[in-house]
Amino acid sequence: MKRIILLLSVISLLTLNLNATTWFSATHTCPVCKHQHKYKEIGSYGSYIYQWSSKFQYVFWPLIDSQSVYLCPKCHFTTYMWDFDTVPENKVDSLTNYLSTVKLEKENEFYFNIPMTTRLEIAENVYKILGKDNQFWCKFYRVQGYHYDQEKDVEKAKESRLKSLEYAKLMLSDTSYAGQEKEIFVIMAAMYNFVGQKDSALIYLDKAESTTYENKKLKEENTKGLDEYLTGLIKQYRELIRKEDKE
Repeated sequence: MKRIILLLSVISLLTLNLNATTWFSATHTCPVCKHQHKYKEIGSYGSYIYQWSSKFQYVFWPLIDSQSVYLCPKCHFTTYMWDFDTVPENKVDSLTNYLSTVKLEKENEFYFNIPMTTRLEIAENVYKILGKDNQFWCKFYRVQGYHYDQEKDVEKAKESRLKSLEYAKLMLSDTSYAGQEKEIFVIMAAMYNFVGQKDSALIYLDKAESTTYENKKLKEENTKGLDEYLTGLIKQYRELIRKEDKE
């Protein structure tokens, strides 16, 4: 019996490691106040992240992880980890003025211990100053909705998802996203589903299923891979909604 338990423990550990993500510490300098602080950077991950349940919100790791949004403990400048190191020089004064109004309920040396939604609310205003396109905001509000949901703030989660939905609609009417309708339809289906409009979600899943993803900015194999991923996700999503309807 002990040998069986040990074997099961080893199998469990191996399974956990196969689906693991790792981080390591690194020092970054705030581009606004020049304060140096330690943050977490991505070490390793695998394609399995695209199969985690957050895919039904079209939100993926690392943005589901609390370590992915950096906050400067001195001036409170906050962005996604990959946007943190530099800002346009002509935006520094505007950012400084805004950040001087930010007050945290509780300061913390470890940025990832500050609620993700608090950081995202600051980041939202930072990105408004920096200026971002419709695709950025569509994704940002999906991420924000995900984290409000994680913190059990149902109303704010719904509000963020409705914003994401509006930006998705703007993308549909923008010719610069021509060919990407399949992905946009899936995003819209996800947002409709999570605001309780399952019939609309199914309609947009049907729309997505009838199209092929195209994007000349990507390599052909990447475009094909994303199209195949979306096709699989559409099928899984439809089955998920129908299963929930039966429960």
